[in-house]
Amino acid sequence: MGSTTEGRALFTRQSSGLVREVSVTNALFFNTAAFIGAGVGWYPVFYSLAFVPIGVAGFTTYGWGAIIVGAFCVLLALIYASLTSVMPRSGGDYVFTSRIVPRIGPFVGWLESWTLAFASLAIIAFEVPIVVRNLQITGRVIGIGTGSEFFNGANTWFTDDTGAVTGAPGFIASLIVLGLVAFITFQPVRRFHSIVTGLAVLGLVGAALMFVVGMVAITPESFAANLPTYTGGLTVDQLAAAGATAGFKGEGINLDPSTFAFIAGIVLLNYIGFQYSAYISGEIRGNVRRGIIIALLGALLIAVLMNSVYTDFISYRLGLDAQVAWGGQYWGFISDPPLALGQPNSMPLTGAIAAPGLWPIWTLVSLAVTLFPFLLCPVYIAFLSRLQLAWSLDRQVPEWFGAVSERLRAPANAILAAIVVAAVFALFQNFAILPSIGLGFLAPVDGKLNLVSTLWFSILAAGLTWIMPGINALLVRFTRPDIARDAPWGNLLPILGIVWLVFSVVLYWFAGINPILNFVGIGEAEGQLDYLNRTGVTMTLLIFALGIAIYAIQSFRNRRAGIDTSLMYRELPPD
Repeated sequence: MGSTTEGRALFTRQSSGLVREVSVTNALFFNTAAFIGAGVGWYPVFYSLAFVPIGVAGFTTYGWGAIIVGAFCVLLALIYASLTSVMPRSGGDYVFTSRIVPRIGPFVGWLESWTLAFASLAIIAFEVPIVVRNLQITGRVIGIGTGSEFFNGANTWFTDDTGAVTGAPGFIASLIVLGLVAFITFQPVRRFHSIVTGLAVLGLVGAALMFVVGMVAITPESFAANLPTYTGGLTVDQLAAAGATAGFKGEGINLDPSTFAFIAGIVLLNYIGFQYSAYISGEIRGNVRRGIIIALLGALLIAVLMNSVYTDFISYRLGLDAQVAWGGQYWGFISDPPLALGQPNSMPLTGAIAAPGLWPIWTLVSLAVTLFPFLLCPVYIAFLSRLQLAWSLDRQVPEWFGAVSERLRAPANAILAAIVVAAVFALFQNFAILPSIGLGFLAPVDGKLNLVSTLWFSILAAGLTWIMPGINALLVRFTRPDIARDAPWGNLLPILGIVWLVFSVVLYWFAGINPILNFVGIGEAEGQLDYLNRTGVTMTLLIFALGIAIYAIQSFRNRRAGIDTSLMYRELPPD
């Protein structure tokens, strides 16, 4: 009786309220939907985001980055599967860090998961406008195939008088997307995962159709011959020359960490999410270890293939140098010539240019790949709600966030909170509100959050999420032998942890910390503060500071209530 009373006093309740209703298949497609997002149609756009030369040695620099990072991520998958087997609780690495790292574990675990939450919200903020952008692209595909004036004018859909998806039209479109996201996430758990699995399968069928038809119907010659027709005379050679002038042309593969780490960072951005079933492990039925390892390694295999074979081979059929340069146009690295067709080089769009007679197929592909940036959003909201539930059980946030709805069998308040914050991000993206509330330095160009800065913020803010699993694997046998004793491949965990830790720390040093210290800005006249603001560093520091403040406040409240949190973190949260 004493132990029961003590447990009730430590945690906010004795049971999480969740039910194990998620199958291995559901977990696999949950992970797949979490990492793909815009990438399934936009992967060629990401060649140039790191702003480093792209060379070829079988695969491109980016393709090799996908393969190398994927090989290291196998170690991460094994770490997650091992720790989840002995700590099958929703909350993922937050639970691991807070229980494994001595003394400062609760603080580090909170900060790790807090920054991950905002990195994820920033990714949602990136994906929501892409859903709208993909609808425009679908219209352009139909216009190319039919010559319809209405569809050829799709670039004006959902835009304000500047021609950009912003302002009132952009915000309304974002709210509609978030409304559909809310409709899916407020479904009971089993139905939610059925929807996610079904839509993910449909999206992957579209990607497979893109690859098979693209490899047969697209040729460099047909794309080069047709491109000027739709771009006002802009040729493949002119695009490639602009890319070379901007510094995107590479010779061979350069694995020097000072440059390759930037590519690896973009790959990590496109891989994040493949491990998210570990954060819902408290709901996976059957053998948790088997379910997690299949879900993680299966999603990782899809991620590697899509970021290497799928992307590189289609880009070779279109002309790689021009594709890299077109992506550079979209990110703003190349302003002359202006952005071709006013759109990024989405695969269905470039397929329609190369083979306009197949426009019905490209239209179906475009609609299918539009599913993934949309589908990422409810998956992220679900993952964030389980993170909030774990915080609530540990008294890191008020119990309200962890209240589980009997109908949904999910933390409904946490779902609502995540959607509201996503809507606030959309507000800041579409209206120049930040300067009026004293945060104009976060959006130095026009007072609005921009997509590039939110992406770099996501990479930086997720740093602890990538690094801490290595530390946890290294420490668990020494700090929590009671847990490590039953962990699968427990004797190998320290080795897995060291290798992953070296990889992640080296990557973040060269792609994150070192550029900040050395001020690697593109513009010579750019000031240090402008660089920090533009690249999302300032926003990252603010989120860290806010997380520290919230932790301090909650620690004070818990001490005042007589809660022995040091004892609480020696135990696992309620199942």
